[in-house]
Formats: sequence, C-alpha cells, structure tokens
Amino acid sequence: MPDYDPQLLTLANDVRVACQRISRRVRFESTSDVAPHQFSVLVYLHFAGPQTPTHLASRDAVSTPSMTRTVNCLADKGLVERSQHPDDGRQILVSLTAEGLRVVEETIANRDTWMLAHIATLSPEQLDLLRRAADLLMEVSHAE
Repeated sequence: MPDYDPQLLTLANDVRVACQRISRRVRFESTSDVAPHQFSVLVYLHFAGPQTPTHLASRDAVSTPSMTRTVNCLADKGLVERSQHPDDGRQILVSLTAEGLRVVEETIANRDTWMLAHIATLSPEQLDLLRRAADLLMEVSHAE
C-alpha cells in the first residue's frame, strides 16, 4: 500500500464503513423475497431494458451459467420473461414482467422512505452538507 497520510486513511475507512452500513441496512427495506443479487438484475433491466444473460453476467462480473441460474430463478418467480433475440436466434433477451416492475418500484420506494425518515430531522445546514457529500460519493463511485 502506498504511504498515505494517516488522516486520509482514517477518512477512507470511515467513509467505506458508513457506506457499507447504510447499504446493508437499506437492503432490508423490501417486502419481496428477492435476494440482493437478483434485485440488482431487476433494477438494471428496469433502467437498461431487455438484455442477454451474457451481458447481465458481464455487468455483474459473474459467469454466464451463474447468471442463467439467477435469470431462471427470477423467471420462476414471474419477475422476468425470456424472449427470442430479434437479431440473433441463438440468444435470448431477458426483460421485466409487470410483477418484476412492481417489485422494483415498491422496493425502491421502501428504501427511499427509510432513508427519508432518517434524514428528515436534519438541519438545513446538515442537509446541504449531506447533498454535497452525496454528490462527492457519486463522483467517487464512478471513478475508474
């Protein structure tokens, strides 16, 4: 590890731990029995549209057989459907069903409600600081 300033190392650790704690806690704000890795696929399909299992596997850095098992589980629950790829008959496309969309929207709403309840009592100055921190964390999360 490079020789970093000890205060910077402490800050890096504190930010990482805080993000992990919030992430872990907010994952429980769901009324469905969809596992986090499955929910991640549903959300991606919601925002990106139909995808091949190979693309989904690449995005989540898992093997294609592993993603196929995830897709099969989601299909068994009625949350996704498979259709023939219009340009390549050897491939399938995975897309959300109406029930899959409902699960995504309900879970996101529950998670946002949980977060709102925890920040609603902050002062205007704290909310401004939190807005700036959220912007910075988004920037850090997109850095390569």
